[in-house]
Amino acid sequence: MAQIEYATSSYKTPMHHRILANMPIRASWVDESTGEKISVDGTTENIGETTALVNLEVLPPVGSRVRLRILEENKTIIDVPTQVIRVERDPSKPLAALSVAENLKKWKSTAMTAAQEWVTRHWQLNYDEEWVN
Repeated sequence: MAQIEYATSSYKTPMHHRILANMPIRASWVDESTGEKISVDGTTENIGETTALVNLEVLPPVGSRVRLRILEENKTIIDVPTQVIRVERDPSKPLAALSVAENLKKWKSTAMTAAQEWVTRHWQLNYDEEWVN
């Protein structure tokens, strides 16, 4: 029994790092039924090592290819192709989960760093003077 327990407890699925950051984004894709290019501004809910969860007013269909641009002061931080892996059609908070299709190394270094910097700025702006021990 100890061997079985050891074997199952030693197997762990890899933990993927996610950073909760509300960064401005622009998502664009081609509507398959009309052929029209759709471009929507939104925000990130979180940035992961290979994914992004984004809040968009118009949701792309699951499986579609979406061009994701993360912005900072109207400048593009990173522009990557993604694929929609899940959508949540909650009217109060419509979300799309996007999987980064290319440039994963650049995504990890650029997007994750930008998200961490956003969190640091947000924390400093909101808590530096209010923090009491």
